[in-house]
Amino acid sequence: MLSIEINRNKAEAPIMATFFLTALFISIYFYPTFYWFAFLGFPLFFVIYMFLSKNKLAFFKRNAFLILDDEGVKYCFHLYQQPKSLKWEQVEKVNYQMYEINLKLKENGQIICFQTSYLKHPTDVDKIIAKIKEHCETM
Repeated sequence: MLSIEINRNKAEAPIMATFFLTALFISIYFYPTFYWFAFLGFPLFFVIYMFLSKNKLAFFKRNAFLILDDEGVKYCFHLYQQPKSLKWEQVEKVNYQMYEINLKLKENGQIICFQTSYLKHPTDVDKIIAKIKEHCETM
């Protein structure tokens, strides 16, 4: 079993964007009526974000991971994504790109993309490729 660490900052990026957009819309909504609250929106949401992140509450208690074993691949690259699994028998071919690894499925021809920029250690790409080559055919 090969367990690969995912960069936590990239896994939290969708949540950061959600907090930013929420703070922006709240600030715009309250700007004409409550001047002080409009300018307090961003610092307030930053404090909430840091509190939730530090204490691992809400979405922050989830983990991002990539696990390759003899059965298949289990992955979750960001905190909004539900964990998914893929059996080696489902994979038709594999294509290795410079910044991603693409798995083409047999059933429907769907392409599943693993972006290597999500990995915490860039040297793990060679381990992933070696593990995939044990079980799959290359395009």
